[in-house]
Amino acid sequence: MRWESFRGRGAARGIRARRFVPYTCRARRPRGARIASYHSTGSDADPSGSDDSTQPPSHPWEPPCPPPMPPPGPNRESSPVIEPLPNGDNIDVTAPTMPAANQEQPKRRRGPAKCIEFEKARKYGKVLLKINDGEIAPCCENASMFTIRVTQIVKQHCDMSYARWTDVPDAEKNELIERVRGDFVLDWDQENHRLAVLKQLRKRFNAFHHELHKKYLSYRSHPEALASGCTMVNDNVWVKLCERWGTDKFKKISAQNQENRKRQTVNHTTGRKSFVRMLEKKRATNANLVEFYKETRWSKKNGRFVTPAAEDTYKEMVGKMDGLEPEQRTDEAAASVFREVLGQRPGYARGLGEMVIPESTRQRDREREREYLALIEKHKKDADNDKKDADNYKTQLEEVRDELRELRERQNETDKMMRMFLINFHPSPGSLHSSGETQ
Repeated sequence: MRWESFRGRGAARGIRARRFVPYTCRARRPRGARIASYHSTGSDADPSGSDDSTQPPSHPWEPPCPPPMPPPGPNRESSPVIEPLPNGDNIDVTAPTMPAANQEQPKRRRGPAKCIEFEKARKYGKVLLKINDGEIAPCCENASMFTIRVTQIVKQHCDMSYARWTDVPDAEKNELIERVRGDFVLDWDQENHRLAVLKQLRKRFNAFHHELHKKYLSYRSHPEALASGCTMVNDNVWVKLCERWGTDKFKKISAQNQENRKRQTVNHTTGRKSFVRMLEKKRATNANLVEFYKETRWSKKNGRFVTPAAEDTYKEMVGKMDGLEPEQRTDEAAASVFREVLGQRPGYARGLGEMVIPESTRQRDREREREYLALIEKHKKDADNDKKDADNYKTQLEEVRDELRELRERQNETDKMMRMFLINFHPSPGSLHSSGETQ
């Protein structure tokens, strides 16, 4: 069987195969490179005693290395503190440390949002938003874009040294509002559109404060937090925030808020999607508020309600709905049962979130008063109309009575004439007898 080597064709005939040389001509080899020195190191490169065909193969030629990268910036994270041993002996500060290559690398996380989708949509004009009456948050597909953009505006243009949103001066608030209005289509004459912008700015302000406070808690001590700083705000703002967070008053309030948070018995499963977007989705399927409560408190992963309290509340709603007649189980009845079971709180719509304008007791009383006044006016108008109709009917009745009286008088005269006629023209018995004999 005749076979050939992959390096040449002379191995079967007893001819030594010629080894492959990458650069066999001067035009194709690198400038300044010699074939003899290409396969040998600098120390073995001897042109008098080297043979290209007998040298062992070496690694192929590689292009020159790229220019070195600049060294990374100084690490703002504090170096680990060397604590003394329990026996009182200190660790030698000159002990060798672990190389940087062997140290555990930080976990890669999601970076800050850059509003790429917003920038793409903004090229064609202001971004459209849909805000329904009675709601103070957008319910369209651009709602998340609205939230991300407002977050970016707050982080870039708002002074975070203030403790709360109410402490921010009106001039700065108006500047932030104008930035939001310059990017989205809003009807500023409607109150719910104005509240949508103000509440979103307040929520993003508080959320950024919470993010900064989490960064503060990640340090082991207050002096370490002051010394390390934070890249999300400037140093002056960071110092003011740390001074506030380090007080006993703030720590007491924070601990109390944590305890209050633990008392929450019912949670939702909608994630970042707002309730107004869920309500808009349910309106398309003609679902009532009772079904909405189950949808927002049902865990699809576990196949049950998130908490037993949520399940008990839903069963109570269903029980009240089952107690109604089939023709009475309307959406208005479901909304009434929804509010009755969950209760009411001034300024907040229970079960619907803060982005739904609640019906306050005073507003509800005013609406009922207006309804009652409208009913009274309607009854007055109906009474006036009935009185007019009664007068008309009375007049018609008098006319009918007069006509009946005239008809009765005529009837009496006609009867009298008939009696007189019968008396005057009635035949005598003798005349009737004589007429019979004649026949």
